[in-house]
Amino acid sequence: MSDRPIAVAALVPRQRAVVVGEIQSVASFEMPRVRTDAVLGDGTGTLLLRFMGRASVPGFVAGCRVLAQGTPGLVGDAVVMVNPLYSFATCE
Repeated sequence: MSDRPIAVAALVPRQRAVVVGEIQSVASFEMPRVRTDAVLGDGTGTLLLRFMGRASVPGFVAGCRVLAQGTPGLVGDAVVMVNPLYSFATCE
């Protein structure tokens, strides 16, 4: 896997990747499982970052640029990266 970010539209399911984009929305859920979902967009598409077992992820707010690294998969029609490694590129 390269550490160079690729476009969300170029993601291949089950192949580790690094993406950079802006958080568009964040939602937390308690049922049926505790999780936080953040939608990341990069202009080519959107990716759902799903954090299982976390009621919130500090710093994740709409407008932040995030670098995420993990293995994407498909859940229905959505591309999802579960428990990715991440760092903040910028956040206002």
